[in-house]
Amino acid sequence: MIVVFDFTITVENVVMAGWFSEGVDLGVACLKLEGSKCSWKKFPGLSFKLKSPLATFLLFGNGKFVCTGTKTKTKAEQAITVFLGLLKAEDLVSSQCSFECEVKNLVVSINMAGASVSLKQFNSEFDTIYEPEKFPAAVYKMGESKATFLVFLTGKMICSGVADEEDLKKTVKDFYDQLVEKNVIAKILNN
Repeated sequence: MIVVFDFTITVENVVMAGWFSEGVDLGVACLKLEGSKCSWKKFPGLSFKLKSPLATFLLFGNGKFVCTGTKTKTKAEQAITVFLGLLKAEDLVSSQCSFECEVKNLVVSINMAGASVSLKQFNSEFDTIYEPEKFPAAVYKMGESKATFLVFLTGKMICSGVADEEDLKKTVKDFYDQLVEKNVIAKILNN
């Protein structure tokens, strides 16, 4: 039996991690950056939401940061550049401060048009966590990669844990091939 579905991969979130070439006094930054949030008893960093481009930052005193909320690496780098500009404008770092960063995680949605997944069969064929009374998807951690999939009955999936787009495409294709091989996806019949 040959089963072929078109699937669409959409990047929903790019997570970048990096460091500024200088540390930041978070106490002063929390006072100067409007909208920043600090709760030192709960978390040793500063949270800041950038409005344009839309991104959220976690900033640590040693200059390390995490940027999340963008849909492309380019937008994330633009957001980091704008954030660094704010830090410079508020004299929280020097005008020579620079940054380095890399993609740490891509979160994508996958839509297999016209497909449904038998979650009961999926659960029996794969090592999953599936508790339908608590959550409507099965959770599958792919052994040969760091990818984790949320698999829904509708044939829609969420994948995270892969940092490179080419690796991601290969991981999704390999997972799709496993679904076909184990015969857990079926065509939805339109009446």
